[in-house]
Amino acid sequence: MATPEEIESSKKGLEDLSKNLKDLANPVKAIGSAIADVTAGADGLNKSFTLSRARIQEMKVAFADSSVEVLRLGGNLGDTLTTITQIADASNRNVIENKKVVSELYASSEILGITAKDLVNNFKNVGYETSRIGPNIEKSIAYVQSVGLNARTVMQSVSANMEQMNRFQFEGGVAGLTKMAAQSSMLRFDMSQTFGFADKMLKPENAINMAAAFQRLGVTAGNLIDPFALMNQSLNDPTGLNNSLARLGEKFVYFSEEAQAFKMNPEGVRILKELEEEAGLLPGSLAKSALAAADLDKRLSQVSAAGLKFENEEDKQYLANIAAMGKGGKYEVKIDDETTKQLQDLSQEEFDKLIKQQKDAPKTIEEIQRSQLGYAGEMAADIASILGLMKFALPRQEKVRTNIEGFRNVLNSLTSTTQKKITSEDKDLSKLINDGITEAVKLFDKASTGNLSVTDLMLQFGSIQEKIMSNAGSLGDKAMTSLKEILKESASQVKGNSDIENFFRGMITGSKNVPVIKTNVKQKQIQAEPISTVSKNAIMGTSTTLKNYSENFNEPKQVNSKVDLGGVITIKVDAPPGVSQQQLTTYFESESFKRMIYEYWSAKSKELERRK
Repeated sequence: MATPEEIESSKKGLEDLSKNLKDLANPVKAIGSAIADVTAGADGLNKSFTLSRARIQEMKVAFADSSVEVLRLGGNLGDTLTTITQIADASNRNVIENKKVVSELYASSEILGITAKDLVNNFKNVGYETSRIGPNIEKSIAYVQSVGLNARTVMQSVSANMEQMNRFQFEGGVAGLTKMAAQSSMLRFDMSQTFGFADKMLKPENAINMAAAFQRLGVTAGNLIDPFALMNQSLNDPTGLNNSLARLGEKFVYFSEEAQAFKMNPEGVRILKELEEEAGLLPGSLAKSALAAADLDKRLSQVSAAGLKFENEEDKQYLANIAAMGKGGKYEVKIDDETTKQLQDLSQEEFDKLIKQQKDAPKTIEEIQRSQLGYAGEMAADIASILGLMKFALPRQEKVRTNIEGFRNVLNSLTSTTQKKITSEDKDLSKLINDGITEAVKLFDKASTGNLSVTDLMLQFGSIQEKIMSNAGSLGDKAMTSLKEILKESASQVKGNSDIENFFRGMITGSKNVPVIKTNVKQKQIQAEPISTVSKNAIMGTSTTLKNYSENFNEPKQVNSKVDLGGVITIKVDAPPGVSQQQLTTYFESESFKRMIYEYWSAKSKELERRK
């Protein structure tokens, strides 16, 4: 029977699937909002890193690339931003990790219920680089699954106790700590108690007194009654010490046929209480672990009696841990949804089937996360990822990214220079410039949301500049001189080489490095005139070249593009106003887009093949 969480997850998966199918059928909206999404994501990262905008282009690419991976894992753009930010926060460096690391840490945080920040902190504190977190978690989860335990519970314990790796020796590093956590889970003994006990035993006087107390209370375990062995095990073998403590009371446990449960005899209750007091352990902890140890040993005994062949000890533990007690104290396992067999009656073929199911389970951290989504959720994530490939290919292109940032630089320069140069006596000129900047900001918003092409951006921005020059001419020579000074100083502060920055400098200085504006209206090419010409024409009331080409640029275009991937994928898109036909054609036929589509479906094909 499905749990409430599983029902809610399935419901969400169906809702996401329905929404994403609609978006896939009409990707115009998704593509049109891509520039805004990438810009907002990069701005969020920049704000979190408290940087200038020097690395904004790097952030845009990182956000776009990582988002596609996170979408495939069932996340959203907010999850991408959070994960990248938390990684940087925990590392104490403004590092922007690659998409592989981001996807692994997002998947790990979802599977284990631990934030990416806590995961990075815990691993960093014991000397692991961020890039090694995913592989280590993957390996640890594989071990936990191989012995039939709950990976989420065990790995949460591993993460919480990671700092102990700096104080005690674990064979295999994280893998050794994971084995101890798995053992604690099977024996129901909190390993933090073992660490506290071991820490005390590192002092010789404490080890001598503790060994004497164990001897007095009838403990027979050699490592616990020998002070030197106790000190050595405390430092170099905390897993072995954990096992010894958890099994201290096992000899006092018996199986009650009447109650069909394990019980503790009265003498054991008294002695374990004294042992807990002497060792500084929580009341009742030794009794609980003794009962769990007796239960585990009985399951392992019945597994051994079945006469099965095991490739390794993990397979034996796996069978024991998936077994549940049935009638008469006999343990049994489910072969499938309808068949249950007692361990003693299990055939080798049936056991091999169970082990195959375990070994065929998802192994990579990303595959495990996707398996948590359910069928509908997984399909929704696939479609979201495909949309992500399409929508982020355009805004991650250098030309698009640099022009958006370049326009921001132009506006910032104009605003700061105006505030510095304009005096209280220039009220009319101040209003004129501020009105123009306000129009330019609205233009920037349109460009940032993908609703304006680079060509339209330059033409409309040029028209705003022309309007300011024209109106400034009516304010007199002083106003015109002040305006020219403001524009020239603004142009000198704009250092970038984007089309829009070159265009702005060219308009002001008459530089030859001005981009040619290609239009689809009259198939003509125009180049911005320098400020001297523009101002002259504006004052005299005549039209400039820009005015002739500032209309009819927002007609919807359609592009049919064939992408050769060893077959043919035909993509038909009605482009939004801000995307020209040439942009779409270049985008769909680019090698980067083909490669992204190929890599995605190649990975999907391998995933489907593994599930057969």
